[in-house]
Amino acid sequence: MFDLNIRMKIETDKDFAELRSQFSAWRRRFPMFTHDVQRIEKIIDEHIQAHSKIMVLYRQTKNRSYIEKAQQEIDAINKIINTVEKMELMAMLSRG
Repeated sequence: MFDLNIRMKIETDKDFAELRSQFSAWRRRFPMFTHDVQRIEKIIDEHIQAHSKIMVLYRQTKNRSYIEKAQQEIDAINKIINTVEKMELMAMLSRG
Protein backbone atom coordinates (compact mmCIF):
# COMPACT_ATOMS: atom_id res chain seq x y z
CA MET A 1 0.00 0.00 0.00
CA PHE A 2 2.61 2.56 1.09
CA ASP A 3 6.15 2.51 -0.22
CA LEU A 4 7.98 3.30 3.01
CA ASN A 5 11.66 2.62 3.31
CA ILE A 6 11.39 1.73 6.98
CA ARG A 7 14.38 0.16 8.72
CA MET A 8 16.97 1.84 6.58
CA LYS A 9 20.15 1.54 8.60
CA ILE A 10 23.64 2.66 7.76
CA GLU A 11 26.28 0.16 8.84
CA THR A 12 29.32 1.09 6.75
CA ASP A 13 30.45 3.84 4.43
CA LYS A 14 29.31 1.70 1.50
CA ASP A 15 25.70 2.45 2.52
CA PHE A 16 26.15 6.19 1.99
CA ALA A 17 25.29 5.98 -1.72
CA GLU A 18 21.95 4.33 -0.92
CA LEU A 19 21.28 7.03 1.66
CA ARG A 20 22.00 9.79 -0.83
CA SER A 21 19.56 8.27 -3.30
CA GLN A 22 16.95 8.33 -0.54
CA PHE A 23 17.07 12.14 -0.49
CA SER A 24 15.64 12.37 -4.00
CA ALA A 25 12.90 9.93 -3.02
CA TRP A 26 12.01 12.12 -0.05
CA ARG A 27 11.92 15.19 -2.31
CA ARG A 28 9.54 13.45 -4.72
CA ARG A 29 7.36 12.05 -1.96
CA PHE A 30 7.08 15.34 -0.04
CA PRO A 31 7.46 18.21 -2.55
CA MET A 32 6.16 20.79 -0.09
CA PHE A 33 9.00 19.96 2.34
CA THR A 34 11.96 20.28 -0.03
CA HIS A 35 13.59 22.87 2.23
CA ASP A 36 13.40 20.49 5.18
CA VAL A 37 14.80 17.65 3.08
CA GLN A 38 17.68 19.90 2.01
CA ARG A 39 18.43 20.73 5.65
CA ILE A 40 18.38 17.04 6.57
CA GLU A 41 20.61 16.28 3.59
CA LYS A 42 23.07 18.97 4.68
CA ILE A 43 23.21 17.65 8.25
CA ILE A 44 23.75 14.07 7.09
CA ASP A 45 26.39 15.20 4.59
CA GLU A 46 28.27 16.91 7.42
CA HIS A 47 28.28 13.62 9.35
CA ILE A 48 29.42 11.74 6.23
CA GLN A 49 32.26 14.25 5.72
CA ALA A 50 33.30 13.90 9.36
CA HIS A 51 33.21 10.10 9.03
CA SER A 52 35.41 10.26 5.93
CA LYS A 53 37.96 12.50 7.64
CA ILE A 54 38.06 10.24 10.68
CA MET A 55 38.60 7.18 8.48
CA VAL A 56 41.50 8.92 6.73
CA LEU A 57 43.07 9.57 10.14
CA TYR A 58 42.48 5.94 11.08
CA ARG A 59 44.19 4.69 7.94
CA GLN A 60 47.15 6.97 8.63
CA THR A 61 47.62 6.05 12.29
CA LYS A 62 45.76 2.73 12.82
CA ASN A 63 44.59 4.18 16.14
CA ARG A 64 41.54 2.30 17.41
CA SER A 65 39.93 5.43 18.86
CA TYR A 66 39.28 6.70 15.32
CA ILE A 67 37.14 3.65 14.58
CA GLU A 68 35.04 4.46 17.64
CA LYS A 69 34.66 8.08 16.52
CA ALA A 70 33.66 6.94 13.03
CA GLN A 71 31.05 4.64 14.54
CA GLN A 72 29.68 7.58 16.54
CA GLU A 73 29.17 9.48 13.27
CA ILE A 74 27.33 6.49 11.78
CA ASP A 75 25.20 6.26 14.92
CA ALA A 76 24.34 9.96 14.59
CA ILE A 77 23.30 9.40 10.96
CA ASN A 78 21.12 6.45 11.98
CA LYS A 79 19.48 8.54 14.69
CA ILE A 80 18.59 11.21 12.13
CA ILE A 81 17.26 8.59 9.71
CA ASN A 82 15.08 7.03 12.43
CA THR A 83 13.60 10.43 13.25
CA VAL A 84 12.90 11.17 9.59
CA GLU A 85 11.31 7.77 9.06
CA LYS A 86 8.97 8.35 12.01
CA MET A 87 8.00 11.73 10.59
CA GLU A 88 7.55 10.16 7.15
CA LEU A 89 5.23 7.53 8.60
CA MET A 90 3.19 10.17 10.40
CA ALA A 91 2.90 12.22 7.19
CA MET A 92 1.76 9.20 5.21
CA LEU A 93 -0.81 8.24 7.85
CA SER A 94 -2.16 11.79 8.05
CA ARG A 95 -2.85 11.75 4.31
CA GLY A 96 -5.44 9.13 4.94
